[in-house]
Amino acid sequence: TAPTPAQNNREREGSCLLLLLVMSNLLLCQGKLCPSCGPDVSDTSLTSLRDVFTDANRLSHDFHNLSRIIFSEFDEKYAHGKQYHIRSTKSCHTDPYNIPEELEIALHTNNEDLTVWTLVLLYAWNNPLYYLANEVPNVKGVSVAILLRIIEMKNISDKLQEFIQDQFSKSIVPVLQKMHDTRTTWSGLSSLTSSDEDRRHSEFYNLFYCLRRDSLKVDMYIKILWYRVP
Repeated sequence: TAPTPAQNNREREGSCLLLLLVMSNLLLCQGKLCPSCGPDVSDTSLTSLRDVFTDANRLSHDFHNLSRIIFSEFDEKYAHGKQYHIRSTKSCHTDPYNIPEELEIALHTNNEDLTVWTLVLLYAWNNPLYYLANEVPNVKGVSVAILLRIIEMKNISDKLQEFIQDQFSKSIVPVLQKMHDTRTTWSGLSSLTSSDEDRRHSEFYNLFYCLRRDSLKVDMYIKILWYRVP
C-alpha cells in the first residue's frame, strides 16, 4: 500500500528537521574546534565536488526515508496488536561497531572517521539487504510494496558505497580492518525463512527497526560531509 499524504508529510518533516539540526550546529561550530571541516579530496573541482555531494545527500535522504516507510508499513500491517516491540530485543547486528548516533559527537568528528562509520554501516547491511530482496518474495504475507522498497534501498546502498569509495578511497582499508577486528555478522536468515509466522514477523520487525536506525546515521553523516564542502 502506498503511504498516505500524512505519512509522506511526516517523513519530509523528519528529514528537514535533521538537515536543519545539522546545519545549525555546524554554524555554531564555526570558530570552534571542528576537525576536518573540509572534504578529504583534492583532485576534483569545487563545483563538481558540490554536485557529487549533493547527489549523495539526496541518495542518503531517500535511503533513510524508505527505511522509515518500510518500518511504518510493516508495523501497521503485520505488528498491529502484536507484542513484537516488547519481545523484540532491538539488538542490531551493527551494535558491536559502537557507531555513535548522537549528532553532537558526529559534528566534532573528522571526515575520515565519518566516512569509515558510513562505509562500515553500508557494508554491514549488504547481506541483510541482499537476503531481504531475495527472500521476502517467498515469505507469505509480506507486501510487494515493501519488497520494491527494499530493492530500491539495496540499489541506493550500492551507489552510496561507490560514492564513498571514489571520494574517500583511503577509508576503505580502515573500514575492512574494523570489520575484521569486530567479527560480527548478521545471523537472522533462519528466522526470516522460518515456518513459524510469529518468529518470522518478529525478526522482520527487529531488522526493519535496525535498518531505520542505521540509515538515519548514514543520512546524518553524509549531510555533515555535504555541508563541509567549501
